[in-house]
Amino acid sequence: YEDPGIPYTGDDVHTGTDPKWAIDLTTAEIDGQRYAVWSGWEENTTATDRTPQHLYIATMTNPWTIGSDRVKLSSPTEPWEVGTELDLQEGPEFLVHDGDVFIIYSTRESWLKEYRLGQLRLTPGADPMDPASWTKSGPVFAGTTTVHGTGHASLTTWPEGTKDWIVYHSKGTTTPGWDRVIRMQEFTWNADGSPSFGTPVEPNSYIALPSGQCQ
Repeated sequence: YEDPGIPYTGDDVHTGTDPKWAIDLTTAEIDGQRYAVWSGWEENTTATDRTPQHLYIATMTNPWTIGSDRVKLSSPTEPWEVGTELDLQEGPEFLVHDGDVFIIYSTRESWLKEYRLGQLRLTPGADPMDPASWTKSGPVFAGTTTVHGTGHASLTTWPEGTKDWIVYHSKGTTTPGWDRVIRMQEFTWNADGSPSFGTPVEPNSYIALPSGQCQ
């Protein structure tokens, strides 16, 4: 393996100066162009790590090099995103299905039971670098009275290609902190082409194994 260095996540990719704090970078190819999306701060700060986090997007010249200045794609402004201690959007994941492009992201505080998922949907044919090209909705997946802090999802399709699954974490208790467990369940699709994640399965539930598993 070769380490190509840290991707640039600031406002001047040509000089590479003044990179901004960033986490959870992910990439996807849309209409032949690769894009990176991540969670970051508007400005670096040493005063507190409880600084609002936004989603940023940039083009890429290859799978490891940012090719443009970042653009703020989305901010935690909806009532279901605004936290009690911190407003954030993080953990973005691309989801592409039947020509539709989504970004599924986490919002609210990761250490509290209200952690949940939001969604951005790209208007078909629109410029992914234009924030106006994306429509926000949510929460698209949230906790229940028995499952808390559902967030930071990964989305996958099992080998047979007919079922889609969401893998996420939840809190072990309602106490603030990061005592987490890994969970997974099948999800489906709405009539308008958007994902339908449903509600979290109950603790200690058993679901049918997908195909391709060793016995």
